[in-house]
Amino acid sequence: MSQDGRIKAYKKQLEKSGLPGDTYMEDVRQKEEEGGREEKNNRQPLESDKDGHQESICAVIDYVLAPALNGFVVWVLSQAMMRGIRRLYFLARDGYFMYRTACRYAESYRLPVECRYLYCSRYSVRIPGYHLSPEKALFYITLGGLDVTPEKLYLRAGFDRARREAMHRAGILPYGKEEQIPRKELALVRKRLSESRLFMELLTENSRRAQPAYEAYLRQEGMLEEIPAALVDSGWVGSMQKELDASLKRLGRKKPLSGFYFGLYEVPPDADRSRYHTYFFPPEGEIRRKVLFNNCLFETVFTAPHGMTLSYMAEKEKIKPALTEISEERKKRLTGMEKRFAAWQEAFLRQRFPAGREAGISFDRLAKDFQKRETRRAIEKNMELFMHHPTKEEARGFGGMDFSDDILENGGESRIAEELTRKELRENHLISRIFREMLSGGGYVRQSPWYEGSAAAYGKYPAYHIFQYTGYKYLLYYRKERARRKKYRAGARNAPARGT
Repeated sequence: MSQDGRIKAYKKQLEKSGLPGDTYMEDVRQKEEEGGREEKNNRQPLESDKDGHQESICAVIDYVLAPALNGFVVWVLSQAMMRGIRRLYFLARDGYFMYRTACRYAESYRLPVECRYLYCSRYSVRIPGYHLSPEKALFYITLGGLDVTPEKLYLRAGFDRARREAMHRAGILPYGKEEQIPRKELALVRKRLSESRLFMELLTENSRRAQPAYEAYLRQEGMLEEIPAALVDSGWVGSMQKELDASLKRLGRKKPLSGFYFGLYEVPPDADRSRYHTYFFPPEGEIRRKVLFNNCLFETVFTAPHGMTLSYMAEKEKIKPALTEISEERKKRLTGMEKRFAAWQEAFLRQRFPAGREAGISFDRLAKDFQKRETRRAIEKNMELFMHHPTKEEARGFGGMDFSDDILENGGESRIAEELTRKELRENHLISRIFREMLSGGGYVRQSPWYEGSAAAYGKYPAYHIFQYTGYKYLLYYRKERARRKKYRAGARNAPARGT
């Protein structure tokens, strides 16, 4: 499909909903006709466009990403008020655009919900607790991923360059520094690390050193205050909620946190499921929606124009986060996207608060409009078109953006849509993956975080490749759902009877 045809498809879906298909674009064009220079600039905020894909990126933001972002944020705010939650913590970095959007709604409608931005990452939250539970620490350090090497494992442990070099010289792991570790051998790697006195001593030392500043930051941000509070994040497994809850409980907080997520594939073991709330898909069922969604792509576009949180440090009388550096190109791109999201929201609010009308529409009415079946369906369908069936222009425009699936970015990020050869595309097909993973016992397959984008950008027959890969994803999620149900039934059978 051509990009013009795709835009028409996006607009057609939005016109069926409570969201006008040109909420932002028509408003901008009107301002341009009136000679509004500032609004004209708002239409092209993405300054870095060396490959000429700016128009397709802007169209996706206007017709797909902005409606989804605003729909989620409005849902979060309405759920928070309904549940009596007075403070929302938006987690860095996926929660950055969500936070900025929520603050604008809270200001416009004078909502009784305080929005805060919490600098954190899985890395900065987990390392201070590694010495408290070495077994859990080893589990996190040896998790699988697209590219797991000994160097990455030592980075996950929080080791600086000198300590990493010491570990490589000690030869604890039988792999080269940057050698790919097969997923099936990670359990053996975990055992070898646990038996290494040097590794465990360095792990404990580093963790103890990080703990005081981390705990001081949680106090500073009011997380020990006994008021109803919840986290807001993209989601996927909800581990940050459990980690933060454990830290706060250890420090004396009695009220557990709730969490609002765009989607969850699962919740942590032994977690209180009633405190994990989802907008787009829950852990249970919804196989089709999960197959047609791409969480890696979601994280690539919904992220902050600042680096990830490494640790916390005292600076005068405050605790501040230590962040990684990001490239100027990435910062410029994300700042441009932020401007465009803000411009869409401002145009939307102008529509809801027309000139000469002070009260406008109530937030409750706005929330109900976003929750209408037609509106939810339009947001879902446009997300599906973009994520699962991108045009070549969209795949090339977004595909070159950087992505890392590891707990710690270390300069080795890949592109979200890797350039796969015809052979590599075919190796990700259903039959090929079944043969490799179930029959032949494994073997390395080069993957792409956004396979559909790779197929659209570099494949000769993208629809065929996507069809084959979709079959594999259906099988993958079907097996996960079956395992979840089996585990649930086993738990139900083993649960004590009432009155015992």
